[in-house]
Amino acid sequence: MSDRLNVVLSAWLEGDSPLQTLAAHPEALQWILSADELEIAGILRFLESIPPSISDAQRKFLDRVLNLLAIRLRDFDELDESDLERVANAYRKWGATHRLGHLLLALLSALASESSLEIFAELVVEQPPTNSASAAIAFVPLLRRQEFPTETLFPKLLEALSHLAVAALVLDLANYVTRNGMVDKHPASDRVDALGELFSGLIARLSKFEAQPPTDVKEFAAAKLQVTEATSIALAICEAMALIGNDKAVGKIKPAMDLAHRKLRLEAAIALALLGNEEGKQQLIELAAEPVCRPRVLSVAEDLEMLDKIASEYQTEEAKVIGELAAWLSLDSQFGLPPHEIERVDQRTLGWPGFEEPVECHLIRYAYHMPGGTFQSVGIVGPAIQSFAVDLTSLPIQDIYAAFAGWQAEHAEVFELEPGKWQPNQAQLAESLRQRIASEGYESPQVAMLGFFFGDVRLIAATRREGQAGTAVADARNTTFYPAGESRHPIGPREAYFIHTGQEYLQAFNKDRPEWASLGARLEDAGELDNAQEES
Repeated sequence: MSDRLNVVLSAWLEGDSPLQTLAAHPEALQWILSADELEIAGILRFLESIPPSISDAQRKFLDRVLNLLAIRLRDFDELDESDLERVANAYRKWGATHRLGHLLLALLSALASESSLEIFAELVVEQPPTNSASAAIAFVPLLRRQEFPTETLFPKLLEALSHLAVAALVLDLANYVTRNGMVDKHPASDRVDALGELFSGLIARLSKFEAQPPTDVKEFAAAKLQVTEATSIALAICEAMALIGNDKAVGKIKPAMDLAHRKLRLEAAIALALLGNEEGKQQLIELAAEPVCRPRVLSVAEDLEMLDKIASEYQTEEAKVIGELAAWLSLDSQFGLPPHEIERVDQRTLGWPGFEEPVECHLIRYAYHMPGGTFQSVGIVGPAIQSFAVDLTSLPIQDIYAAFAGWQAEHAEVFELEPGKWQPNQAQLAESLRQRIASEGYESPQVAMLGFFFGDVRLIAATRREGQAGTAVADARNTTFYPAGESRHPIGPREAYFIHTGQEYLQAFNKDRPEWASLGARLEDAGELDNAQEES
């Protein structure tokens, strides 16, 4: 047994405290990324021996081990049959409800060999994960591959469609391999009737929820979770029906266009339009008026050669970028729903860090009116699509652009360090700068971080000036104050520093633009960003 594997096994046997120590120091387990075949076999034997019930410390430790092992297995073409069986045995013993069972499935999908995927399909059908979010982690490695032996997964994996926690993922994977030409026909092509019946049941459930949502808070929360799951499956079925191309699906899909759920209405209309149904095409034309639907509508309309049917006002550059931000804000990783107000407030062409040529930039104001109050801010579309969870609406246009430039720019000589990561000399410099800005009249500066910008070091601190909250950014020469604003979602130290560095980038990349030229004298004289511009 290798010494480094022995450290892992010894820590496990000694209890929670050693495990917490290892989990708190990620570098202690990094060796797994270069583990040899014998060490991997040893880790798999160890996993097979773990009981189903584990402590929180053990869970955190195993989470780290399993994630590193999944990354390591991407470099392997195959594992011994005995090692694959150990993964399967561990999964069956841990149980479908185990908090880390999905990571064992991820080991198999990360390997993506014929043997590993055969076992993966068997386990998903036999003992599917009960949590859809966890199950997604097991499927993600396959959704990132351009090729793998699909015949080992399908049609076997379709037997898991009866399990709602994995049904959407199974269909998403079937849709993925079809879209990417990895199969000759959609794996569910022979199951149109079964998919139609499942879809009808889901639509009936969603219609009932929309008509009569539970009034009890706990019942509503449980029903909402079921609705989310049902919606995911229904969306996947819409795409599957369109890819299969069987017009028997038309009658089953049509009822979805009567739902209030905008995204499902959209995907149902797209599926119908792709199947040649005129009602679907008409619904698609009407949905172009909804900013959140617009990017998808225009893309499908172009494929169907029916852009001439879409009103010209929804095909302007302004309408398109508004739609792009609305769709981005509606992602589950952002707000999860479209904004109630949205409008473009500025457009200009700018030199931008990371781009060789000037970029079209659009600033778009949006607002959400919620029971707890209104949230509003400004997002950008152009060099990126992005917004922050703070209110930028009170800032000058230049500063808003700068905030996004500072956020997006990357360079090895530009980074930030929080106090816990400082060296002694950095801590001394920070204290010196803190004392200086305090002597300049800034009230009780609370240090957030040190910023390193091409050899220049700045202190970033939350503070107040003349009673106004904000952030002070101080270098060896100057102190700049960025007000937090009066919003309930104020600009914090990180966003303020984005503005600060973004101004310097934009000054260097837009020397011929008067609105930045006057601000860039110090950097231009020092030549600090000439290198950055060339490398970007």
